[in-house]
Amino acid sequence: MVSHAIFVAISVHICAQLPIVSALLENSTECVDVHFMVARGSLSAYPGFPYDVFESVAANMTTTTNYEDIIYPATNETETDSYFVGRAAAGAQVNAYAEACPDSKIVLGSYSQGCLIVGDALAGGGGQEYLGNATQPLISEEIGKKIIANIFFGNPRHVPYESYDFGDHPWNATGKYPRLPYQVQNLDTRYGDIIGDWCNYGDSVCSPAVGDFLALHTAYDADYSTVAAEWTLAKIGKYAYTNTTKS
Repeated sequence: MVSHAIFVAISVHICAQLPIVSALLENSTECVDVHFMVARGSLSAYPGFPYDVFESVAANMTTTTNYEDIIYPATNETETDSYFVGRAAAGAQVNAYAEACPDSKIVLGSYSQGCLIVGDALAGGGGQEYLGNATQPLISEEIGKKIIANIFFGNPRHVPYESYDFGDHPWNATGKYPRLPYQVQNLDTRYGDIIGDWCNYGDSVCSPAVGDFLALHTAYDADYSTVAAEWTLAKIGKYAYTNTTKS
């Protein structure tokens, strides 16, 4: 059962480069204080990156935690229905958990195609080649308030000039599937304060106009796992109260 106390035991010295260690997260949809959800990249086995980031986060918390995978094929989105299946799954799984566990908070993490399906469930999807017609968000604004952190790595729909853009990239980097204005507005107004979107300069997926370097697209675990874990802990420390929601 989820406790009704403020999460005071979460690490508070984030800026002091706290040591990050790993602890196994249980794969479960039981109600806990903080529930992590992972959407792996194309061709990756479950759980995939960034699961290890969330292990490190959970190891620095004393509240109850668990995680679940977003269940989808993670095959090539241009040749299969992986994107459409994944987008629907991301929306359905977030909605189902939020409705079953109203006192829990949710943290999302995704890589590559995983960002595509999670981001489009949050912001609205489609509107680009291979992605079908433009659609509305699958996660309501009210349920979205239960999401207290969301990390993207190598996002195919990376949006330029945003305060939540991190990594080694130019400010004008645009992902290979640019977002429509209403989708950007949904991200900014509903989730702008809880998104961290890491993109490497020259990554062929999140900044294809700059370069076509696959090695940069596969470097996120090594490059940013620690800083992303610290960033996520800070967001959890700010928003993880069982009786309040973020505005």
